[in-house]
Amino acid sequence: MLTRAHRLTSVAIVEFGLIATNHLFTNPVANFMLLFATAVGASLPDIDEYNSSASRKSIINFSLFLRHRGITHSLIGFLVFAGGLYYLMNKLMPIQFKSFTLLNYWTALWLGLVIGYFLHLIEDSFSHQGVDWLAPFLRSKKKRILLHYKVGGIFEQIITLIAYVSIILMSLYWVWNLIHSPAKI
Repeated sequence: MLTRAHRLTSVAIVEFGLIATNHLFTNPVANFMLLFATAVGASLPDIDEYNSSASRKSIINFSLFLRHRGITHSLIGFLVFAGGLYYLMNKLMPIQFKSFTLLNYWTALWLGLVIGYFLHLIEDSFSHQGVDWLAPFLRSKKKRILLHYKVGGIFEQIITLIAYVSIILMSLYWVWNLIHSPAKI
C-alpha cells in the first residue's frame, strides 16, 4: 500500500474499534491522539524505502543500509520498535494501562504508534509482495493468499476510498454524539 492508504485504512480500523467497544467517548482528546499516532505509526515501517514520507522526514536515510520489506516489515522489527519505544517513553514518563481506557495521553501516543505499525504489516501481508514475518531469521517463500492486491492498483484505491468515507462517517457520528450528549464526556 502507499502511505496515504496505510494511514487511512489504519485510522479507519482503529476508529471503528473505538466505536465498537464503546470507548469513543471515554476520553475524546486521548482518542484523537490515539488516531493521530496510529496514522503516524502506519507510515513508519516504510522508513527503509528511499522515497517514502517517513524516510524523507528522517534524519538518517535508512534505505542506504536496510532492504525494503526486510527487517522493518517483520515480527522482530515490530517487537524491537514496540519494545524500544516503550522503554524510551517509559524513561520520560510512565506508560500506564488502566482497565483498557486511555486516560493517559502518553499511553495513547505509544499505543497508537504501535497499533499503526502493526496494522501496516498486516495490510502489506495482503499485497503481491507480502511480508516475510520471520525475517531475518527464516526466509519463507512468499505464498499468495486468496485475497491480495497490487500496490497502487485499483483494489487498493477502492480500499482507500472505503476507509476515507468510513472515517468521515464515523467522525460525523463522533461529533454528533458529543454535541447531543455532553454528559458522556
